[in-house]
Amino acid sequence: MTKRVVLLEEGTAEMKGLMGSKGAGLAAMLQAGWPIPAGFIVTEEGCRAFCARRAPLSAEGAQEIGSAIQHLEQQSGQFFGDSLAPLLLAVRSSETCSRNTASQDLLHVGLNDVTVEGLARQTNDRQYALNCYRIFLQDYGQLVHDIPYALFEEKLEDISILDEANLEFAIAEYKRLIEERGYHPFPQDVQLQLKKAMRVISDAHRVLRPNSQQELLRKSSHFSDETQGAAVLIQMMVNGECGDHSGIGTVYSRHPGTGERGMTGDYVSSAASEGFNEGLDELRREEPEMYALLQDACGYLESRTNEVQEIQFAVDSGALYLVEISEARLTSKAALRSTVDLVDEGIITKEDAILRIQPWHVTEMMKTSSTLLPELQLLLEWADEIKALTILSNVDHPKDALKARALGAEGIGLCRTEQLLLSASRFPFVQKMILADSEAERKRGLERLLPMQQADFEQLFEAMDGYPVTIRLLDPPLHELLPDIERLNERGEHLALSKLEENNTEVQELDRVIRRVLELHEQYPLLGQQDCRLGTVFPEIYDMQLEAIFRAAVKGIRQGLWVRPEIMIPLVGNANELQDMRELVDHVADQVLGEEKRHCLYRVGARIEVPRAALTAAHIARHADFFSFGTDDLTQMTFGYSRHNTEKSFLHFAEQQRSMPSNPFQVLDIDGVGQLVEMALVQGRIRKPHLKAGICGENAADPASIAFCHRIGLDYVSCLPEQVPLARIAAAQAALLTEKQDHNENRQDVDISTIA
Repeated sequence: MTKRVVLLEEGTAEMKGLMGSKGAGLAAMLQAGWPIPAGFIVTEEGCRAFCARRAPLSAEGAQEIGSAIQHLEQQSGQFFGDSLAPLLLAVRSSETCSRNTASQDLLHVGLNDVTVEGLARQTNDRQYALNCYRIFLQDYGQLVHDIPYALFEEKLEDISILDEANLEFAIAEYKRLIEERGYHPFPQDVQLQLKKAMRVISDAHRVLRPNSQQELLRKSSHFSDETQGAAVLIQMMVNGECGDHSGIGTVYSRHPGTGERGMTGDYVSSAASEGFNEGLDELRREEPEMYALLQDACGYLESRTNEVQEIQFAVDSGALYLVEISEARLTSKAALRSTVDLVDEGIITKEDAILRIQPWHVTEMMKTSSTLLPELQLLLEWADEIKALTILSNVDHPKDALKARALGAEGIGLCRTEQLLLSASRFPFVQKMILADSEAERKRGLERLLPMQQADFEQLFEAMDGYPVTIRLLDPPLHELLPDIERLNERGEHLALSKLEENNTEVQELDRVIRRVLELHEQYPLLGQQDCRLGTVFPEIYDMQLEAIFRAAVKGIRQGLWVRPEIMIPLVGNANELQDMRELVDHVADQVLGEEKRHCLYRVGARIEVPRAALTAAHIARHADFFSFGTDDLTQMTFGYSRHNTEKSFLHFAEQQRSMPSNPFQVLDIDGVGQLVEMALVQGRIRKPHLKAGICGENAADPASIAFCHRIGLDYVSCLPEQVPLARIAAAQAALLTEKQDHNENRQDVDISTIA
């Protein structure tokens, strides 16, 4: 049976899984001779067994915990619940809190109406003892019964006046408040206090547990956020707030806000008025040996754990105790700087540094700075040495391309040309062209748009000199290009009421437009004339775009640029569609490029975003130089619902009900959509072994999705410019995790063969 209660002196650093990270760390420090308050760990299994019932502790549980408390009593000469020499306990979670979880603890467990007088005699300070009892009641009410602190503070007329009479009044009022809120009276039984403290601390800690390395590569999330009971750390209280030469403080092995090297922190001596923080300078002047010991502890812990450390300490009558140690919770800036410094100091490797970077480290830095900090830039350079995936960027405007290159994008994976054409200055020309009655009239409108598109592509090729520029031909559903029929009808009614002769021409034109809109109207526009189907109905549009691309390519080549256009045919569902469009691309290229064709090695690829395309990828690959998986649309069509219509309602509800583990538009649905992607990739490469392939949906920057892309052998992911740094880190992490997994599997194979 797994041990359920472990004394700190029995533990080791390797028992982290049993004792929790804090408990194992304190045990290791105690074994190494550092001054640690005596204590014990109630393991996760122990907490479940001892605290699952509302009844008092089981006989077995009471005996195990009782034995541990007796051990503390023997070491201290104090006794739990004793009226003369009471032993008081600090109850904390033994797990390091996550970034978004506040540390919770209950101090002075064991105080009641009787033992408070014993504490007063021990400390020779009844006011201090009464205040400890008041704070314990307040913390107990808040943690155990969720009573807001403010309600307790309302019971005090003036919290700045804490004489004995006021404290006695507050204690009585606090106990009454708990009962007024409908709860059982505050327990005078110290054993019951301890059980309730253990339960609330264990259950309140939300543990984020990493999955196995295989799950990191296959599943949709790095972490499971289920609430699970944590191991509980129980220690003797150290009175650092009472008596001469006493105080409490916190030190960090490096600055938690900036990551700057060297110990930093704060210290409040018991003699300081109103808890004034004297800082570490006072401690260094008054107690240089103690200050040096804290420095040594920081250095020792960093060398042992390879992490920035936080130490909560107390000074009791001149004696130093390291009360609690844990990995420091750092700002993103501090995490990046300290990680780089630890590599420079030879404490960790570059690979270790990459693996410890969390997504929020990068995203926070991108929100607070328009440029890359030197530490992040260096980490990204290390990541680029490791990663296998190419990181491209999605762009809607030439300025996006410049931003993407500055952030390390190795090309453009998706240029949405509709965003260029549907700007306020260009949309009227597009709409007029769509509503034209004749091909000649439509071409006149396109002639106006041609130089605008060419200028766009010239800027893209210049920004991405030497890198691929993937341009998706016009993509929006036809209904997005048409005027709103209701507004047109309202305008018609207004003109009819005016009955002015000069309106006749306008009325006739309006009637023509309404008639044309009705002709082009579709019952289900999202499944209608869009993407390459739109190019079939209006081939002149794609003619214009292709001419603009190749004209821009010619200009770039003659300026000395290395132009690498990759033309994406959107929403391919049939191999014949791609074949027809490829013939069109080649025809326009021959006409426009001329002798520069040998310098313009363009590619033509298919946008795989309908299930049929994934299922028939082998046929489509015959005519494709690359596959681009549009996972946004592929997710919509695989699940059968629209992202825009369901994200705010159904998906939010589904995530809350756990019927869907995560939003598939943010985290790739590996079991469904991911399988279609993998199937299409395998089929495509059977036909063309060197077929280039990648994804460019909204979930392309999710670390778990990137890990999946790496595992199945995609060549690239394409994301928004501001997501490029995160994607570079995530791609390197995926490569490192795969390497570790392969190494472990190979080692297991060797072990098996050796045994055989």
